[in-house]
Amino acid sequence: MFDEDKLRLRIGVIEENLVRLETIRSYSFEDFQADFLKVEATKHLLQVAIEAMVDICAHITARLRIRPPENGAALVKALGKVGLLPGDHVKKYVQMIKFRNLLVHLYADVDDRRVYDILQNHLGDFHLFIADTWAIVQKYTPTAQD
Repeated sequence: MFDEDKLRLRIGVIEENLVRLETIRSYSFEDFQADFLKVEATKHLLQVAIEAMVDICAHITARLRIRPPENGAALVKALGKVGLLPGDHVKKYVQMIKFRNLLVHLYADVDDRRVYDILQNHLGDFHLFIADTWAIVQKYTPTAQD
């Protein structure tokens, strides 16, 4: 049903970016903000990881023939609406996608403190998303008994 190689590739991107983000996470806010490379790398790594999340959601909704939503947040909401993602997870993922949109479209308005807060307090949301993804795959993968 799902192209697990495609999912693994995108999850691998998320995991690789998380490893890189963890190396930046150890800096104080002052050291983080003083080094534009740390700030810009963090923004980019978050943006790409969130893009991978959206790609995964698009793949799942396409394979399950869920009406194709018009944007990333709608993809996540569609998966929640059919019961594949818990409501509290949907809210987190929608916020992540909104942040990605801010990075892409309103980049001049992105506050370094907000980026640092995400770096310090919200990387676990990516791990939650990965677990949710594999739970969806498992739900639709036939077992040997089927």
